Amino acid sequence: LFILGGIRMNYKKIFLLISLSALALALTACGGGETYKIGLLSPQTGPIAVYAPGFQDAANVAIAELNDNEDGNVFELVIQDSGCDGTQAATATQTLVDSGVVGIVGAACSGATLGAIAVASEAGIPMVSYASTSPAVTTASDNGYLFRVVPSDAQQAIALTAVVSDAGDSNPAILYMTNDYGSGLADNFQANWSGSACTTNAYDPTEGSYDASTIAQSVIDAGCDSAVLVSYATDGASIIEALKSQGFEGTIYGADGIADAAFVEAFTDASAVTGIVATKPRPGKDSTAKSTFDSAYKDAGGNAEGIYTGETYDAVKIVAHAALEGGDNIRADIKTIGTGYDGASGVHTFDSNGDVSGTGYEVCDFNPEFSCSRVWTAESGLSN
Repeated sequence: LFILGGIRMNYKKIFLLISLSALALALTACGGGETYKIGLLSPQTGPIAVYAPGFQDAANVAIAELNDNEDGNVFELVIQDSGCDGTQAATATQTLVDSGVVGIVGAACSGATLGAIAVASEAGIPMVSYASTSPAVTTASDNGYLFRVVPSDAQQAIALTAVVSDAGDSNPAILYMTNDYGSGLADNFQANWSGSACTTNAYDPTEGSYDASTIAQSVIDAGCDSAVLVSYATDGASIIEALKSQGFEGTIYGADGIADAAFVEAFTDASAVTGIVATKPRPGKDSTAKSTFDSAYKDAGGNAEGIYTGETYDAVKIVAHAALEGGDNIRADIKTIGTGYDGASGVHTFDSNGDVSGTGYEVCDFNPEFSCSRVWTAESGLSN
């Protein structure tokens, strides 16, 4: 027995007290096991719903790795459907804010991101988009809370003009959606195209708001040698099928809105995808981060040809690491984490607008299998 402060204690009790004290100190040292909720705005419905499973798989891979590696801390992914729509995304964002997320990954569609940031910035919640490429994102009123790990379409438009020109096409139709993504990329394509467009046709991509047959006929009637289509999956597949069924034989070009192996799932006639050429942001050089993600994503059943999966993974990791900084300004912590961040989709550094410069673009073909064998960079142009 041992007398402590007038209390008789045996050695077993003393050992238990010491052990409990050591455990308490250990828990304190590892941060007390904080729980961090990270929101994901995913286009589960709408014109790019076929890509949503890939985004969600990639985000879950990041969450699993964080929970394996961050001792004592727990990360939870809270998913809301953006619908690829600004109004729906704003409502979904408010739900995420109310659930207590520390940051939001998303959205995919540019209009959804712009609708969401209006809510998130008011709540002081940062967003890191994994797929929104509209130039309008650069100048959005976001109070510094909006970031993205994909380059602006002001750059993709230059790559796309180079691809069309290199193929020898000189009289393209420009078909584009009347939303932030479609209008932004089409305007920049026209500004960089050396000639004039054969014809232009702007349409509302909402299902039931456009007539694919009429759009296709306008291209044929104008005698265009090719078509540049700035679309999402559902509307893009409808217009392409209409073009081919109505006898159009020119090359059809697209951008990142369709540059995914899953695009074929949007077709009624899968053979119509053959011959399509599309651009998408180029992944960074091979790295430990990239190989780690690729392996884990494959093990999770993810499609290696899916678009913006590495970017989704990186966006989750950036938000998580910023939260772990434990500061009272997560917006500033994201900017710090996103300086030379070596991720699965490349090395990223956020500029003053929350943008990244990217590493160029891949040029992809559906033959009918989806593959990307050429690249475009600002420094070297097109190369194999």
